[in-house]
Amino acid sequence: MRYKLFRVFLLLVVLAVSVWFVRGYSNTRTMFYGDVLGYYIYLPATFIYDNHKAIDKLPDSVEVPLLVKESMANMRNGYVVTKKGYLLVQYTYGMSVLEAPFFFAAHAWAKMNKLSSTGYSPPYEMAIKISSVIYALLGCWLIYLVLRRWYGRTHSLLVTTLIYLGTNLFWFTLYQQGMAHVPLFFLYAVLVLFSVRLYERASWLNFLVVGLTAGFITVIRPTDIICLLVPALYGVYSKETLIQRLAFLRTHLRKVLGAAAVFILPIIPQLLYWKMMTGSYLFYSYGGQSFNWNDPKILEGLFYYSNGWLPYSPIMVFSLAGFFLYRYIKQWFWCLGLLFPLYVYIIYSWYCYNYINGLGSRPMIHIYPLLAIPLAAFLLWVWNRKSIVLNVVVALVCSFFVSLNISYSVQRSVGVMNSEESNFEYNTQMMFRTKLRYDDLVTFDLAEFQPDTAKITRIKTLACLNFNDSSSEYYIQDTITGSGYFYKMTDEYIPYSIDLKYDKAALGEAKWMKCSGRFMYPQYPEYFRHLLILSYRRNGEFLSWKGCKIENKINSYKHERQFLEQSRPGEWGTVYFFSLIPKGVKDGDDIKVELWNIGKLPMLLDDICIEAYR
Repeated sequence: MRYKLFRVFLLLVVLAVSVWFVRGYSNTRTMFYGDVLGYYIYLPATFIYDNHKAIDKLPDSVEVPLLVKESMANMRNGYVVTKKGYLLVQYTYGMSVLEAPFFFAAHAWAKMNKLSSTGYSPPYEMAIKISSVIYALLGCWLIYLVLRRWYGRTHSLLVTTLIYLGTNLFWFTLYQQGMAHVPLFFLYAVLVLFSVRLYERASWLNFLVVGLTAGFITVIRPTDIICLLVPALYGVYSKETLIQRLAFLRTHLRKVLGAAAVFILPIIPQLLYWKMMTGSYLFYSYGGQSFNWNDPKILEGLFYYSNGWLPYSPIMVFSLAGFFLYRYIKQWFWCLGLLFPLYVYIIYSWYCYNYINGLGSRPMIHIYPLLAIPLAAFLLWVWNRKSIVLNVVVALVCSFFVSLNISYSVQRSVGVMNSEESNFEYNTQMMFRTKLRYDDLVTFDLAEFQPDTAKITRIKTLACLNFNDSSSEYYIQDTITGSGYFYKMTDEYIPYSIDLKYDKAALGEAKWMKCSGRFMYPQYPEYFRHLLILSYRRNGEFLSWKGCKIENKINSYKHERQFLEQSRPGEWGTVYFFSLIPKGVKDGDDIKVELWNIGKLPMLLDDICIEAYR
């Protein structure tokens, strides 16, 4: 009876939180761009347009959302063009197979209701969104079935709920649908469950499901071929069990070969596609994107706030703690002990180790079905301590972690969280908040808390650039004041900067430096923004470098609603920031204030100053 009540309670919580998030923060923008379009594009290309050899071209009569057209137009800038002149889709076809049932349902619905059946209209978007939800639910259900083999029903249901609500699985299920991570989460859950079943009952079905599932995981993400370690090492935890495993495989050799055959089956269409497009059965479709095997960013990928794993899925700290509970995870000890570090090494050797575009380290979602096991082990260990205090503390921490994860999802959806560029200071300052202040924008850029201006005192202005020389073509008459000039910046760097020498005696008790200037830009800066930079150097080597974005702060305080990526072209405004003087700075070290125009876009500027505060 208590289990039924607990089950109903958890299901109601999951349903209520999910519906609340979707209704209040759902993604209304078209989803067919970037990675999502790359995974999905095989379906309309195969079943509607038959345009694989010109996949970025649609008939002129076809109307699709502007973002889809722009994404297709940009494909030739990022995708490989083969020697045959064909545009090769960067992503493998595997995701389109998992999306196919939902695509066909949407296509039939559109046809029957005389709606747009271009493959990119609202029925298709809704179908792909639903597919993410379905695969997430199925994956969670399979996790529950796996956990039930070692843990009680209540315990298993709780852990499954924590995986969903306490990790970035929540974000990719309900907001950023269409990415590969949720379907791969589902496939890993299938693989884990049937790997267990295979050694309970060595049937042909179990062998074939394991082989086929591993094949689809591999074709979707080739580096995940290490998923084969799951069926290979589950239940192996000693020399004796290893010998037993080898004997088991020899006994069922025909079934092993059958599993190997169906493992290869999903890979064959990809090889044929590469052959058709490139003339070779094997082809690296990611161009210049590659792995840095000698310099993996493991610490950054796991722990940094710039889209690291644990900062945005903090509940998984308990999963890592479960790795040390051998008695509780004995059947999985070798599997987890080998696969997890190898998986981490591979994904954080990727050149873009922080996996931009999302919330937290996206690839870690795939192996949550495995990581649910040590998470369950840790929580069971806590429960077995029979300590009310310990149980309450862990329960409160779990509740906090879940709330934090959901808060991050809300912040990301309303434009006040960009995890790929974030930092500890900003996340701490913005905890459970959805409205930005000016200081928050600065903290996001500098990773440095701003001082309370009521508690600091200005010492003096150290230098200013006023741009009052009218002899250059870059100087424009200041029509606002009627006198003086301002500078029009179009190059990457302006030929002017403030250059000072640090002098402790002259600065006295100075603790802060304030940099400021007046700015206006005539057009939206897109991805590349202008930076106001303060740096300290010794013999040309940086002691400190702080770069503050300009566009998103111009007159931001005048508007009630602020975003990290806001911009207001055509408005003059003052931008400033405070930065602590580095502790290691010495007399004679260089202090430099400069402007960096990364995108070489026009910017008007004046009155660039640096001041000392104590």
